[in-house]
Amino acid sequence: MTTDKLNNKRLKPYQKKAAKYISDKKKSLDLLNNAMKKANAKRGALGETWEKFQLLFGVFKDWINGNYKEMPMRSLLMIVLGIVYFVSPIDGIFDYIPFAGLIDDAAVAGFVISQVSVDLERYKLWKKQVEADSTSSSVSEASS
Repeated sequence: MTTDKLNNKRLKPYQKKAAKYISDKKKSLDLLNNAMKKANAKRGALGETWEKFQLLFGVFKDWINGNYKEMPMRSLLMIVLGIVYFVSPIDGIFDYIPFAGLIDDAAVAGFVISQVSVDLERYKLWKKQVEADSTSSSVSEASS
């Protein structure tokens, strides 16, 4: 069984939940907050995966807040699906099994990122531009 088929099979039960979150921004914000708490609590154990989750959380937060509207719905659904999977205590490998649950979460995060990598690159460029505009705006206000 290929990794794509394995991950699609593993993620399938979470697709309906992900779609429900996308249709309710308040629930989406609650999901994001829960995911961020879990990621921060497990930061050391997550290693490099922590940064991957931060990127997924960032695009999801900017979408929830209405700041970033360019994410295609398919990619947004994949991102939310990965976050729902991460937050779920009962996923492919239970989170209470030391490190094994986090390895499973890291694999899913890697899969999600591979599926939406082009859209994440566009988001990173947009984010850099927003930050650059904000910095130049702050500098010009300070010099006025």
